[in-house]
Amino acid sequence: MQKKRIAVIIFLLLLSGVGLLVYRGQRELKQRDLYYSGTIEATSANLSFQAGGRVTHVFAREGQAVSRGQVLAELDRAENEVHFDQVRANLDKARQQQRQLETVLDVYKKTLPDEVARAEAGVHTLTAQLEELLAGSRIQDVERVRQALLAAEAVREEARRDWDRTDRLYKDGLSSDKERDVVNLKYETAQRDYEQAREAYALIKEGPRKETVAAARARLAEGEAGLKSARHNLQRIEAAHRDVEAARAQVRGAAAAQAEAGIQLGYMRLLAPAPGTITSRNVEPGEVVLPNREVLTLSDLSRVDLKIFVGETEIGRVKPGQRADVRVDSLPGKVFPGTVAFISPEGEFTPKFIQTHKERVKIVYLVKISLPNPKHELKTGMPADAWLR
Repeated sequence: MQKKRIAVIIFLLLLSGVGLLVYRGQRELKQRDLYYSGTIEATSANLSFQAGGRVTHVFAREGQAVSRGQVLAELDRAENEVHFDQVRANLDKARQQQRQLETVLDVYKKTLPDEVARAEAGVHTLTAQLEELLAGSRIQDVERVRQALLAAEAVREEARRDWDRTDRLYKDGLSSDKERDVVNLKYETAQRDYEQAREAYALIKEGPRKETVAAARARLAEGEAGLKSARHNLQRIEAAHRDVEAARAQVRGAAAAQAEAGIQLGYMRLLAPAPGTITSRNVEPGEVVLPNREVLTLSDLSRVDLKIFVGETEIGRVKPGQRADVRVDSLPGKVFPGTVAFISPEGEFTPKFIQTHKERVKIVYLVKISLPNPKHELKTGMPADAWLR
């Protein structure tokens, strides 16, 4: 009985030991399946000039932190600056010509229509005068002039009687020289007024002379010619409009040329497209570079990626956003927390023909683990180990 009990105890101990060994083996296998090695990589940009030329300055050093928009290198700008000044002068000239043509157009708009209006008014007046001459004198005008003649005649007769009376008194010594002179002057004035009234009456009865009508016709023809010329001058407004539009097109072309020259001038400077660290400097001042030749390498070390490869049988256990602990040999004991940022949708090293089960397990998938790196402790190319949680 005692032997059976001891045998049961020994059996239970062996069973427990075997179970423990199996558990530990499975646990180690599971942990080994979640452990991967890879290489640290940073997002890098190979910077180059968009134009060729001689390098005059390289302001950035390897390992230098730079900010967005910072000037990193520069080419010789002399030729581009001369070209830019030339196209800017052409733009200024085109704008000045446009302003001059716009001023001419404004003057035409203000003066030419007024000239037409004045010419039309002049033609209307001359036409009315000619029509009045051709129509002859009106009865009312003839009667008015005749009444003026009768009045002048009555005044003359009265002045003549005063002269006769004063002359007799003067001869009798009853009137002075002064009185006789005053009456004589009055009579002579009345005589002249009468003669003028008689001539006016004769002219109005006779009507306008042929010479007067001819002169009026000539003045009307001259006025109509001036009106025609004034209306023809209105076409200058349309011509001035076309000149202004052409000048504006020249200004737009010159402005585009200046913008292009400014862009070409900007190509002489290499600017940092984003903040980062210079990890490679490939040219020095004095070298002549061609467009798109790599000049500097800019890397963003504030966040890096650990690239690992996971087998086909294990990739199903890796999920986007899954947490990971990363360690590097250069910093033993320090753990860098990260997350799975990318899982390749396609496997690598996959044969095109149908594989056996043994060959299929050789298929691997690229996985990237994103790691914050504020102190730049993780460097590009550094080997690292990752444990997926």
